[in-house]
Amino acid sequence: LKDLKSYNTNLRSVDSIIEMLARMFSKGRLPLRPAMSAVRAWNGASARRGFAYNIYEDTPKVEMKHAGTPREIAEAIFLQHATAAAQGGAILPGAPFAAACSSLIKEYPQLKALGDPAMEGRAFEIMDAAANGVIDLDEWVEGVEALLNPTTEKYKNLTNRLKQGFINLHGAGFSHVKRVAVVGAGVAGLQVARALSRRGKEVVLFEKSDNVGGVWKANYDAFGLQVPKELYEFPEYPYPAGKDWSKFPEGPQVQQYIESYCDHFGLKSMIRFNTGVSAIEVADGGQGWNVSSGGRDETTKAEHFDFVVVATGMYGWPPHIPMVRGRKEFEGEVYHSANFFDASVCKGKDVVVVGGGKSAVDNAVSAGRLGKSSTLLFRTAHWPVPRYLCDLVPFKWGTYSRFGHFMLPTHFDVTSFAWYFHSVLTPVKWVWWRIVELMFRVQFRLSGDLVPSIPIELDVFSGGQILNYNFRNMLKEGKVQAMKGSIEKLHPKHVELQDGRKLPCDLLVFGTGFAKSYDLFDRLVQAKLGIQADGIFMHRNVIPPNVPNLAFVGSEVSTFNNILTHALQAEWLARVLDDKIELPERRKMLVRIEKMQSWKRSWMPATSARGAILQLHMLKYHDRLVKDMGENHLRKGVNKLAEVFAPYSAADYRGIFMSKPEDAPLGKAHA
Repeated sequence: LKDLKSYNTNLRSVDSIIEMLARMFSKGRLPLRPAMSAVRAWNGASARRGFAYNIYEDTPKVEMKHAGTPREIAEAIFLQHATAAAQGGAILPGAPFAAACSSLIKEYPQLKALGDPAMEGRAFEIMDAAANGVIDLDEWVEGVEALLNPTTEKYKNLTNRLKQGFINLHGAGFSHVKRVAVVGAGVAGLQVARALSRRGKEVVLFEKSDNVGGVWKANYDAFGLQVPKELYEFPEYPYPAGKDWSKFPEGPQVQQYIESYCDHFGLKSMIRFNTGVSAIEVADGGQGWNVSSGGRDETTKAEHFDFVVVATGMYGWPPHIPMVRGRKEFEGEVYHSANFFDASVCKGKDVVVVGGGKSAVDNAVSAGRLGKSSTLLFRTAHWPVPRYLCDLVPFKWGTYSRFGHFMLPTHFDVTSFAWYFHSVLTPVKWVWWRIVELMFRVQFRLSGDLVPSIPIELDVFSGGQILNYNFRNMLKEGKVQAMKGSIEKLHPKHVELQDGRKLPCDLLVFGTGFAKSYDLFDRLVQAKLGIQADGIFMHRNVIPPNVPNLAFVGSEVSTFNNILTHALQAEWLARVLDDKIELPERRKMLVRIEKMQSWKRSWMPATSARGAILQLHMLKYHDRLVKDMGENHLRKGVNKLAEVFAPYSAADYRGIFMSKPEDAPLGKAHA
């Protein structure tokens, strides 16, 4: 130390340091090898290291108990994550067990569903044979071996669940897709079947009822199209000539048209009627799906498919019926709009219809024609859209054109210049919509609680409805009442509202929509779908990025021209599976989905289906699908005024669907 102090003031360079050390060693004050010892290297060889201590001589030796794969691998993972031998040598619950499962997944990818907290907890419960809250070596090794080769019922059930979490991610293409299952034979499922079958795919269409058509096959009393028939037709199959089709066809006419489409393209041979799908499970190896199906009184059987398309529509099953106190004491009848087929049940009765959407309004009108009284009970008023603006101009000129789309809240998928241009014109757009609101208030004679509080340019994305004047006229005549409020409790002969008002009621109709269910899939697959409180957000509203060989057509999208939207989705998907459209990598899909989420959540009213809602932004969505196909999205030809102001319909896209599949251009789905 004295020598160090004496040199401290003179150290100015590396040379002085070396000189200092040399003098100290020459005087024998510092040993040249103060801690020279033998160290056992990782490979078992001995080495001598200067300035190091042999920590391995003081570390307890743990002898490997098991030999041979996979037991040896399991034991190595155990030793990596278990507590020290002196502390009992066990894997503790929580983070240690999760880390052990993570290491196990890296060795055996087929067990990657162990990363799910629920599956991890179930595995710990089964492995803990001694029920002492920790996993010892023997329990761990035997548990891993049982997961790989299950023999007991517990492990067989667990491994079957784990299989649902093992899904191979998207490969380089879809050349492996030969056999496709389509669930649902409504307008979406039929168009998928045609698009895929004309490209040589084997298509099996599962339909739980005895006919095609979906919601059009049977629905509430007096249901029909909200729009003129040219805005609800198959692009490649207009309403056939020789039949007197109504301007606004009612439900039975639309059903006839759908059946005609099915017969024209020979799709019935692909359909299994009266056959419901009970489960869609990941196939062995994570490639493809096993679809379990059967009739009402039949034993279900599973079949393998390379790809599955869910085409069950936005209005699935079961109906949403709110839980109301006093249901057992209520002596009247209870319906949902889904089974309110015949309004004659309302004769001589006091009817209360709950809901604010179009189905509820239609049900109240039907009840008003035959019932003693009819009351529409709603919590939120929505803006009605007339069939003719100012009773002169068809509404499609204001809503189905590019000009109408321009006046909407700005889409996120625009250039910086377009965003700036929209921002500058925001005051103009605001004034435009206030004029529209005033026009609709006058046309429908809205007053009091019937005047919506939400701006119309936002309301059309949550409760927009195209109505005739039946409801307006019956309100004036006193045949229908409209009342804002919520049910507090049901009584034998009346309904009590939360504000204390009482309504006489012999028949209660819920026009409250439908609940979405994804129970066909295992919970592990549902987790990969990314189901959130406001729905599922997918690439192009068709493909879930984390679940390959699966698509949704018509099930996770809602526009003002659903039949055309479903057609474009079906054609887009068919070209993807035909390797005519190159998909972006998964990472880019997720980035775009995140942008879509942020955009919608920044302004669109919160609903359970916000992920699917596009409504009047359908034109932008259709443009994107058409661009992906490598086709021209501007469909009005050389007439630029028509391109801006004329309404778009299925006829504008007919050429895309009439061309031969082999002539389709190559496209790319940019993220």
